[in-house]
Amino acid sequence: MPIGEAMCKQVLFWVTEYLNYFSLIFWGIKLFLKKYDVHTAKKGWIENVIIIVVSAPVVWFCADNYRFVIYSNPLSYFIVLYMYVYIKIYTKGKEKQVLSLVAIYVNTMRLVDLLVVTIIFEVNRISRFAEWNLIYMGKARSIFMILLSLFYYTSYWLLTKNQLIEYLKENIIYRYCMFIYSFLGILCFCRVYRFEYSERLIEYWMFYLVCAFIMYGLFLFYIVQVKGEEKNRILNMRNDLLEVNYQALKKVYDENRVLSHDFRNHVMAISHLIQEQRNVEALKYIEAYIEAASAVNQRVESGCEIMDIIINYKIAEATEKNIKFTDEVDYIGYINIEDIDICALMSNLLDNAIEACEKISNEDRWIYLKIKQNKNMLLIWVANSILENKKDHVDFFQSTKKNPIFHGLGIKSINNVIKKYEGYKIHEIQENKFQIFVSLPLD
Repeated sequence: MPIGEAMCKQVLFWVTEYLNYFSLIFWGIKLFLKKYDVHTAKKGWIENVIIIVVSAPVVWFCADNYRFVIYSNPLSYFIVLYMYVYIKIYTKGKEKQVLSLVAIYVNTMRLVDLLVVTIIFEVNRISRFAEWNLIYMGKARSIFMILLSLFYYTSYWLLTKNQLIEYLKENIIYRYCMFIYSFLGILCFCRVYRFEYSERLIEYWMFYLVCAFIMYGLFLFYIVQVKGEEKNRILNMRNDLLEVNYQALKKVYDENRVLSHDFRNHVMAISHLIQEQRNVEALKYIEAYIEAASAVNQRVESGCEIMDIIINYKIAEATEKNIKFTDEVDYIGYINIEDIDICALMSNLLDNAIEACEKISNEDRWIYLKIKQNKNMLLIWVANSILENKKDHVDFFQSTKKNPIFHGLGIKSINNVIKKYEGYKIHEIQENKFQIFVSLPLD
């Protein structure tokens, strides 16, 4: 073989080998940072540069390991450890389940590598024409590394579009089953890279994959069940709100009727005070009447029926709990968002605000809501008072509900709606104030 061709072959091999490990690590870190809603920099390209620079020594170490061992299980453990530490640093140690989820990701990606090599071994064994070597240096190995890199990106794209990782975070049994099962697969099938191939290895793979599909099927059943329960919970909430809103409307009507009936008496009382030149008392009487009338007539009319129902109900609930509720809700009319999603978003945003206010003294309780439509965007601001306590700031989204089943469902419902409509959310926690901003496209 000419020297130039041999050099090109070596360069291609090492470039694709580095590309393989780089893609595995880079897209894995990007996936978990996105799932944990962590931004290492204000701009995406800066975040990418940080990952590339920090991961470069790790990628070099992994790829260069090929000079000594063609395939190494400890190398997989090293990659898992590195990704875990990287993600843990940027989540500031607040996120749990990172290690097991990262291990599942790395083990699964490595299992795909082992499965393809096993299949090609079997094809080479039974075929008279094909002879592909995916282990040693050559064009076949380089092409295989490029395809694996594309597979890592595809996996990243698919996993960011679904809720698989979120459900794994919530279910410890399935998470550890998948962790142990993928780990056992790595231990069992790494022999193919050591040329310990036997005709029964493909049968072992078939048994392993059948068990994996059964496990995945059970997990899908669990996901469908959880999503169904969540949907039913939101539908029940909507029906309850409709009933409560009807009762609230009836109460407002009755109170307005009483105010109207007593209006003449109030005017006479004010006139009598003025005639006696008791102007200060008359002014206080007028202010008291205006305050009573405002409390009765504090109703939002945005033109979106389900939104009006939820906000008006939450205003009444906040008032009953001695929470000052201020709103600036523009008329937005019909919006291209399903009622069930509006219900999930608004009720959970306001529930979180009310729950936070309940933890503090009555005189410091307040909620501010602003909703407006700007071009094709629905903009929602919610701000509320909170405890001046650092621990409560860290655990702000930790529910205080007695039933642990409902812990985290509120913020999860909010995030699901935002993700469904490709919206945006940002929140800020100050010394005694929490505020959250949500924008949703209406196209």
